[in-house]
Amino acid sequence: MSSRTDSARPPRCSDAHGEPLPGTAKKGTTYLIVEHSHGWGRDVLDGEALGGELADRIREFVEGAGAAFHLIRRPGRHSHEGVPIRAYLIFTSSPSPDAPPPSIEACDLPGGMEDVLALDLSGPGRNAVLGMRPVSHPLVLVCTHGKRDLCCAVKGRPMASAMRSAASSMEALLRDGSTGPCSVDGAGSESGTGESPDVVWESSHTGGHRFAPSMILLPWGYSYGRISTDQGMAMLATLARGELPLPGLRGRGCYDGPGQAAEVYVAAELAARECPVAPGELAVFWDGAPTADTVRRTVVRPGGGRWSVELRHRDLPPVLKSCGKEPAAADTWEVTGFLRLDPGE
Repeated sequence: MSSRTDSARPPRCSDAHGEPLPGTAKKGTTYLIVEHSHGWGRDVLDGEALGGELADRIREFVEGAGAAFHLIRRPGRHSHEGVPIRAYLIFTSSPSPDAPPPSIEACDLPGGMEDVLALDLSGPGRNAVLGMRPVSHPLVLVCTHGKRDLCCAVKGRPMASAMRSAASSMEALLRDGSTGPCSVDGAGSESGTGESPDVVWESSHTGGHRFAPSMILLPWGYSYGRISTDQGMAMLATLARGELPLPGLRGRGCYDGPGQAAEVYVAAELAARECPVAPGELAVFWDGAPTADTVRRTVVRPGGGRWSVELRHRDLPPVLKSCGKEPAAADTWEVTGFLRLDPGE
């Protein structure tokens, strides 16, 4: 049996690493995520996976609530015949100071996918009558959506499998960990049975397949890309210590591009000074009006300091954003100034 060598195959979009990661996170603050172990189609709501009528109803439902919709499955494609499918409702970090803390809730859907249409997506704690219960551990969604882009299947599936195995083998460590509103905690399993938590899932398109393997860390809404297998497994240990994992961090979806880049920069600076931050601990605020291609963001660590970050918009050479397509325009936000505004910690 013969196969083409790497040098003979067309370049994959995730092979080039010229585009900086910070500032490229998937935008959004509300997620509806439903287990679906069968095919996803090219788009989860194009009718191939769920049928045209149901897909149209779900699309209208989630768009009306401003929510992102993902299909997930357990790595390894194990059969779970007869087990009700699971749904998660996540409200991530928000730039509003009055917003509730990030949260994950879960419920089973005994009637199938159509049951999601009965959910209230307007805020946390509003679906208890439907069996929604709090989940105390985070979720890592690894994109493995091969029909959307081959890179996600080739690089995402091995990553998801390795991370899920690592989560199982680290059960004792994870039970002792805390990440603020959610802990990586087997005792906090959403099933209430005390089994190992379902932390790692394969997911449909998470945005940015050119960064494969790409993933989203919930409930905070952090996007990651270009993660090595070792870094993926180390992410779980970092979360168990209550710290924000930094390798591959693209930003948090509740902020715009410069806000994402500013948070990543400050988190990395503090980690270098042995003052690591917890997920969602930093808050980012606009700082005055932009001038030309320069903006400022103020990053605040409650009880631990304030920083002004200056960022400049910069165009990049065209990048291959999807396999099989022509290179397209790209840009980035680079930090050009960094000033501490008070003594802090």
